[in-house]
Amino acid sequence: MKFRCFQLFAAIGVILAGLLFMVPLVRAEYVISADSVYRHIEVLADDSLEGRRVGEPGELKAAYYIQKVFERAGLEPRGTDGYLQPFEFTKTIKPGENNSLIVNGKPMKMGKEFIPLPYSGSLSFTFDEVIDVGYGIIAEEEPLKINDYEGLDVAGKAVLIRRYTPVLPDSLKSDSAQVKLDGYGSMISKINTAIEQEASGVFFIAPPDMDDTPPKISSSQVNPKDVPVVYLRRSGMERLGLDISSPDINMVSGRTDLEKVRDTAYNVVGYLPTGNDTTVIIGAHYDHLGFGTDVSLYRGDEPMIHNGADDNASGVAALLELARYYSAVKDRLHYSMLFIGFTGEEAGILGSSYFAGNMTIDSNAVRMMVNMDMIGRLKEQEGLIIFGTGSAAEFKPYFDSLTCDKFKLISRESGIGASDHTAFYNRRIPSLFLFTGAHSDYHRPTDDIEKIDPEGIVNVTGLVTKVLSHFDRVGGSLTFQKTRSDGRRGRGSYTVSLGIVPDFAAEVKGLKVDGVSADRPGERAGILTGDIIIKMGETGIGDIYDYMGALGKFRKGDSVEIVVVRGADTLSLNVHFVD
Repeated sequence: MKFRCFQLFAAIGVILAGLLFMVPLVRAEYVISADSVYRHIEVLADDSLEGRRVGEPGELKAAYYIQKVFERAGLEPRGTDGYLQPFEFTKTIKPGENNSLIVNGKPMKMGKEFIPLPYSGSLSFTFDEVIDVGYGIIAEEEPLKINDYEGLDVAGKAVLIRRYTPVLPDSLKSDSAQVKLDGYGSMISKINTAIEQEASGVFFIAPPDMDDTPPKISSSQVNPKDVPVVYLRRSGMERLGLDISSPDINMVSGRTDLEKVRDTAYNVVGYLPTGNDTTVIIGAHYDHLGFGTDVSLYRGDEPMIHNGADDNASGVAALLELARYYSAVKDRLHYSMLFIGFTGEEAGILGSSYFAGNMTIDSNAVRMMVNMDMIGRLKEQEGLIIFGTGSAAEFKPYFDSLTCDKFKLISRESGIGASDHTAFYNRRIPSLFLFTGAHSDYHRPTDDIEKIDPEGIVNVTGLVTKVLSHFDRVGGSLTFQKTRSDGRRGRGSYTVSLGIVPDFAAEVKGLKVDGVSADRPGERAGILTGDIIIKMGETGIGDIYDYMGALGKFRKGDSVEIVVVRGADTLSLNVHFVD
């Protein structure tokens, strides 16, 4: 990836030359201002960075900007390549050059008329029989009682499945019934159900009255199945003269060919030593969604840049200003400080997970971690939420008595959440997460700088310095405590939870567990950090999508056998979904 860095050097140089005049060398006294905060966000949330998606040129431009600010603040480089800590990741799974499909004796056009999905294996196939299984759902629970496979023998054959979920009859229509049905509606859930019924091929179509746009899938976290999984476009079926509502497909053959695309991403790491190896980590992720990924909530037809001014240029602006502030008061500090701009958070806390497992300082000397993610809307929100106040025994009494006259403080004990602090909490490091709350622009192109409250960010940094000043004066180590999961900023909607944190960076067959919440179904069943879940009930678990698809089928009060790999052993554990 040195070549990619070199290619972008000129473009990055233009940005830095025009903007770094805003980042003066640190003086003896430094006051964080709304203007300096705003200027950082102005750089990071500019259209020229194209949404800072991990693995894209805009991400690297942002990394170089952060590096230059660290350098001018006087921080020591503490990556593995200067200030940068590069790591490889799977960027996507893309179709190869050898995809083909013949339906009823007629060839279809790759891309325009059919697409192999990232879940698909790469293999040749011929099916003399394709069985229409409707929506491909088996939901035996009340009141649904749906079995689209009833009376059908699909073993060794291909199945044709409709996307989405059917319309419930009036007698069953209710919010609770719809929630239950939605748990069976994901593509991965339907794929796994087909495999459980021993089908050897899966073909998807969209119902006539529904959107035919191919689904966005975060393929970086997919482990392909051992069967072909293909999406048939409406245009191809119409060209072949097939009835969209009930296509008569009696023979298919072809080949699916997919390949993983690897790339390099970069954490940016700066160190402020005080002569004491014990270190406080302050972090914020700088990546965002580019032109939109599968987690974007934008539903427009044309791709649009997601600048992520609040998510998370706001947190990075605070990180940079705190680096400048602490560099100016270094002589007053007892503990050293490490400042990190993480990447890959939007793809599953990739950068923080990598750093937490490959620290460039003594991992045993980390005192605590502070994460700032989406802190730019203080004025319009209820207040500042501080997660992780229960992750150290010394935290709770302090935060219970902490007051702030500029905004409301809301404390949450949970150390687990959908941001980078989780990677450190899972390694038994007391961790705090600052967050001003979700809003209607979250993961949309409208999250722009015009809606940022820079004065509010200054106030948040003031609180951070107040908290860190207190724990810089307090002697002795902090006592880590496990907390119950809070779930207020989760990214899924499920009626049950195991209370585990997936290891998004692990490249394994199954779902590796990176953390287990106290007194939740997973811990009570005996699941441990490091376990790899390979089966839930009848569903094989190859990746996080299998896991989410399986989890969506369970309700409070249900029990299920889960199979995990623990070292050289394979264990069966019984989970009961009761909080």
